Amino acid sequence: MSEALNYIKNSVSVGQPIIQIISYEEKRVESHLKTIAEQLSRPNILYWDITNGLTKDSQMIPDTKEPSKALDYILKANLPGFFIFRDIIPFVKTSPEIVRKFRDAYRKFKNSKSTIFLISPDEYFPVELKKEIDIVYFGLPVYDELKDLFDRFLYSMQKSGRIVELTEDEKKHFIIGVQGLTLDEAYKAFMKAFQGQKRIEASLLEFIHLEKKQLIMKESVLEFYPQRFTIEDLGGLDNLKDWLRKRQKAFSQEAKAYGLERPRGFLAMGISGCGKSLSAKITASLWNLPLFRLDMNLVYSGMAGSPELVFSRALKTMDSVAPAILWIDEIESGISDKQGEGASSRILGYFLTWMQEHTSELFVTATANRIDLLPAELMRRGRFDQIFFIDLPTRTEREEIFSIHLSNKGNDTSRFNVPQLAQITKGWSGSEIEQVIISAMYEAFNQNRKLAEDDLFVMFGSSVPLSTTMEEQIKRIRSWAHDRAVRASKEREY
Repeated sequence: MSEALNYIKNSVSVGQPIIQIISYEEKRVESHLKTIAEQLSRPNILYWDITNGLTKDSQMIPDTKEPSKALDYILKANLPGFFIFRDIIPFVKTSPEIVRKFRDAYRKFKNSKSTIFLISPDEYFPVELKKEIDIVYFGLPVYDELKDLFDRFLYSMQKSGRIVELTEDEKKHFIIGVQGLTLDEAYKAFMKAFQGQKRIEASLLEFIHLEKKQLIMKESVLEFYPQRFTIEDLGGLDNLKDWLRKRQKAFSQEAKAYGLERPRGFLAMGISGCGKSLSAKITASLWNLPLFRLDMNLVYSGMAGSPELVFSRALKTMDSVAPAILWIDEIESGISDKQGEGASSRILGYFLTWMQEHTSELFVTATANRIDLLPAELMRRGRFDQIFFIDLPTRTEREEIFSIHLSNKGNDTSRFNVPQLAQITKGWSGSEIEQVIISAMYEAFNQNRKLAEDDLFVMFGSSVPLSTTMEEQIKRIRSWAHDRAVRASKEREY
């Protein structure tokens, strides 16, 4: 039984008269309350909503549509059991009479076998009831509930003639994929993923991630990124990739049973164009989790409200769709200690506390170019699991980068002397190498022929790498990172 259910059962057992349950899932909450009522021998369950008034055993009780009259009824009836109110909070907000009657109900039902439940997603409660009411945040479905739903769904698929081609690990990915959704949302996600499919296979997990995108669309500062890149698309950075592979099952039930704490995130800092953003994207694909990017520029724009409110709301939204990956690109532009007092300092304080205290299965990948703008508090252990320094690629890494980009763009790598190309481009970033290949391909395309090695040499001669134009800044970055960060690459080449 979950912590919320234990709390409700204990409160009922000791005679707590009024319990407010914060949840969007009326049906799920009521199902659990019915079970508790049976366990504690509460024979009567009455429901109230604005449409039907009070109902008992699906029968409407006359003249109880008005909440005041419904409360009068249960106060006079003196029935042992549960009285579940679904739509009452708007009336509590505006009617002192309703608040008064709840206070009367508290006194009458205290230490009795009668309990009033207020179910609503609204966290409001009146000050007058502050001492009388218990408030329970009813969490989203746990893994076992979602597993039961998924198992029943797969059974129905097989009964209808569908072929289920999922390993046990792949089944777990689907269950983890719907964590953060209500049971109804999870059901709809499975329906959309499997609708019209003759075979139920791992590739359908993408539809589950798209369902989480629907929740994120309500926050204008969050953006969903589809899984377009795999770990094979990232050249070099072997230390970083090894670190990610070892945590590939970090959010699994096995990891939890083993006693492992969930990873919090990593900060990738270093030279522009060397794979920081791509490392966030490949983390999502490697771990089979949806990726969402938080745009700090939009947070500060004021378009969606005050920056502090928008930022905190975005993090709460991300908590609700976990497990997922939150990508904060160029984190120093929005969360730093160099912007003076005001919104930025409050956002920094909120973020540091959230990083330390949040319990959702949310992994943060942050990237930074201007490390001198990052506050010391953000760098200490406990915020991020690891801080990686991403330097200019070594010769071996440049060979990988050339092979990846040439091959991904439809070129036969055997026609190119890749080791020589890597030697010539010492000091070049991965993005600069990609852009040279693209520019050379445009030249070849306009001449109606395949890309040749000479096309690349021409582009090398007309390009100046970042390591030349920003030599002093790169030296400062390397100096800063020497004792403060772990190298993402196994080799070094200065």
